[in-house]
Amino acid sequence: MAKENPQNKKVGVSLRVAVFRPKEHIEETAKVLQKEGFEVVAAPFLKTVVSEEGVEKLKKAEFEVAIITSQTAAKIAAKNIPLQGKRVIAIGKKTASVLSNAGVNSEMPSKFDSKSIVEEFAEKLRGKKVAILRSDKGDPVLLNLKNYAEVEEIVLYRIEEEHGKEQLEVLEKVARGELDAAIFSSRMMVHSFMKLADKAGMLKDVIGGLSKMHVIAIGPPTARALKEYDITPLMPEEYTFEGVMKLLRSLRAERGQQRKQ
Repeated sequence: MAKENPQNKKVGVSLRVAVFRPKEHIEETAKVLQKEGFEVVAAPFLKTVVSEEGVEKLKKAEFEVAIITSQTAAKIAAKNIPLQGKRVIAIGKKTASVLSNAGVNSEMPSKFDSKSIVEEFAEKLRGKKVAILRSDKGDPVLLNLKNYAEVEEIVLYRIEEEHGKEQLEVLEKVARGELDAAIFSSRMMVHSFMKLADKAGMLKDVIGGLSKMHVIAIGPPTARALKEYDITPLMPEEYTFEGVMKLLRSLRAERGQQRKQ
């Protein structure tokens, strides 16, 4: 549900923002947006489920380097095995922060996506035993590391669709053009969102609604998924929610300037 924030009066311009994140993270994200003075509509179109099979596989795995692609994977890994002393590569500041809180140092690529890991670390990992710790919907580009290293992919959690009344209400708001911006946090989120729109017979109207607002993709894979539906999104310079926040502030400032003219 959208909530009016008193800070909107301070910033002078209100921006109605829809954010789509997994169930486990969406409340925290909504609070951050509201604190910044945005009106927020938040709905989880995905949820995560720990893979017990993957956890057992992780406990038995032998590797020199771990590539951890999300904060969810980081939490599961840190809870189940000692990563201290291992070389760890993390995608994103939040992932690195989870690891740091567990006493694990990590490296990060210059851009927080799988493609950048391959481009920047492939040669450094040549001949190493590498474990990729992630979800069942991970970007396949990371498996190109098999051309350089002995790679084992370990699926620590599954990503499942979350479709219900709450999600349908958000789709209706999008279709009616009631929002100014929409944030998609992953390509899986895009596909789950569009799948429900299609099932509800609203796909054309929803795409039409999105085409009239600022659509933000957190990174290149998410942007590519949106382009499959003829939507060309904006992307932050840094592929994080901090980067998204910076972009939203810029959009709000632009709207404020337009109103003054």
